[in-house]
Amino acid sequence: MVNIVKLMLFFILSRWFSMSEKKKVALIATGGTIASITDEKTHSLRPGLRVDQLLSSLPKGMSDIEVIEKNLLQMDSANLQPHHWQEIATAIKEVSEEIPDLSGIVVTHGTDTMVYSSSAISFMIQDFGKPIVFTGSQISAIVPWSDGPRNLLDAIRVAAFADLSETCIVFNGEIHRPTRTKKTRSNAYDAFDTMDPRPLGILARDIVLYEGRRKRHNLVPRFDTRIDDRVFLLKVFPGIPPGILTKIVDMGYHGIVIEGYGEGSIPSEENALTNGISQAVRMGCFVVVSSQCTYGRTDLSVYEVGRSARDVGAMGAQDMTSEAAVVKLAWVLGHTRNPDDVREMMMRNYVGEVSYKIEEQELK
Repeated sequence: MVNIVKLMLFFILSRWFSMSEKKKVALIATGGTIASITDEKTHSLRPGLRVDQLLSSLPKGMSDIEVIEKNLLQMDSANLQPHHWQEIATAIKEVSEEIPDLSGIVVTHGTDTMVYSSSAISFMIQDFGKPIVFTGSQISAIVPWSDGPRNLLDAIRVAAFADLSETCIVFNGEIHRPTRTKKTRSNAYDAFDTMDPRPLGILARDIVLYEGRRKRHNLVPRFDTRIDDRVFLLKVFPGIPPGILTKIVDMGYHGIVIEGYGEGSIPSEENALTNGISQAVRMGCFVVVSSQCTYGRTDLSVYEVGRSARDVGAMGAQDMTSEAAVVKLAWVLGHTRNPDDVREMMMRNYVGEVSYKIEEQELK
């Protein structure tokens, strides 16, 4: 009887201690609107708030969460370059190794290029096992009606408690997968939308997560920051000069993502881009065709104007956003320049960038 009582007491105490332990969340700041102040000389906004100042805007009482502060960058996200993605990934790796019992990581970032940076981190850090949460705001945290405090609090909450092991964007009460997301509004609080099928979840009284997400796990994380930043994004428009493709290759670019019309259509008669694509491919450049449309997918087999691009060596982006296609192509080319391997890797779904099952014939 005494042994049973001891066991029950041990169980109760162990449960109490586990519940009373604080969740640890690392907060890595890179600048952006959320950290902006008004420059006295130009009277324009520029990043200037540190992590402790961002945290001071939050309501008191987060007694169950310990936030580890790291000031990494102080930049407008319009100025961020691909090597900054590597710096962010390295900072995440370092803090996760220094504090192995972290529950999650939050990265504050400007909204303009948040999709690019968070998509890059999705590819660079796989099987992390816990949330890596990007967030920011449309209005500086120093303004009373800023959306920054809410977004930051939501991001910390997701990092600490959500059963999620993906890089995500938390904004305006929604949880988005970066490689399926676009910034669709320049001023409104709901700046981001998921492009088919739906967000990873929403924030209400509880954290509501949908099926299809990657749940927390204890696999060994894979950190791989190799990229080739010589990837160009070209938008097709009526009258686009075909010679621009070879000019891009001459400038030293190794990959081109072409935003075609509809399902990937490009001009194939007057001002045809097919010769330019063919020449670029022969020069060792890899060409991917995405769509200018917000929703849907690229299918180069439907129309003759799409098939003509495929026949001269272009790859379809499937239903990847143009942003995800650019980042993925940069990541793939950082690993291989073998044409067969590049094609296979671009078709493979790594981090949810492709939202449908790839049919076997598309891999051929």
